[in-house]
Amino acid sequence: MWPKDRALSPVGDRAMIQQLALKALAARRFILKLGFEQKIRLHYGATMSIVEILTLLYHRWMTIDPSRPSWQERDRFVLSKGHAAPALYAVLSSAGFFPESEFDNFRRIGSRLQGHPDRNKTPGVDCSTGSLGQGLPVACGMALCSKIDEAPYKVYACIGDGECNEGSIWEAALIASNLGLDRLIVLLDRNKKSSYGVMKGRNDVEPLADKWRAFNWAVFECDGHDYVSLSSSLCGAETTRGRPSVILCNTVKGKGIPLAENTPVRSNFYLEPERYREALESLDKTENEIRHDRQD
Repeated sequence: MWPKDRALSPVGDRAMIQQLALKALAARRFILKLGFEQKIRLHYGATMSIVEILTLLYHRWMTIDPSRPSWQERDRFVLSKGHAAPALYAVLSSAGFFPESEFDNFRRIGSRLQGHPDRNKTPGVDCSTGSLGQGLPVACGMALCSKIDEAPYKVYACIGDGECNEGSIWEAALIASNLGLDRLIVLLDRNKKSSYGVMKGRNDVEPLADKWRAFNWAVFECDGHDYVSLSSSLCGAETTRGRPSVILCNTVKGKGIPLAENTPVRSNFYLEPERYREALESLDKTENEIRHDRQD
């Protein structure tokens, strides 16, 4: 795993950054194929926006052992926005927690890969989530356990900005601050949209950074699709003492799908053949840019 006191360098770690970018690209392609070929309406918006976050955590940052999913000293991860489960599954599989063949029965009766994460079924899943606002309180409990036991592990939780409409998020934020849970790091997927469109003018949560600061959290901001920016914020959060940290990850909802990026569509939808081909072509173009950059 990557040293948690050093951010990735755009020059010195160029090859690693490009490797991570290709892994994220492969995850997006896989998610698109999964939904299209199995004719499932996926929450593409919420799923695609967090791919880089999960790729960095599982492939370089967190202390984990895929051969021992229940290893007591592992770092914990909670996907509080559980409807983005396909992104977590894709990254868990690429990290070695289970084979790709598991996806053959995705979201079918008896499958270990259901529509929302289930810790009792899926290797690598640390918390069952689904109802928005549910995951962060559990993450607080995990971080409190780590503090009481003086254990080595950290707890990372990914929440959505639309999820911040939930009162339980702010109750958990208050508790985490009062208990000084500096082993808890929240990565907030700040795409400024909810499942039904843009948040501005509706039940918006801005000024979001000021609200977290008011709850006495250490606040960091980054580009959630840029590994240098993301790792720099993670590094700052890792070295924070005496209070929890939140990283506002500025992202694009539906990243990699032109329809979702440029149109105010609902988060969950079925990809029509034309839109599927359009998304694959967009990813192909991105891959060419990544590989061309490697050769420069």
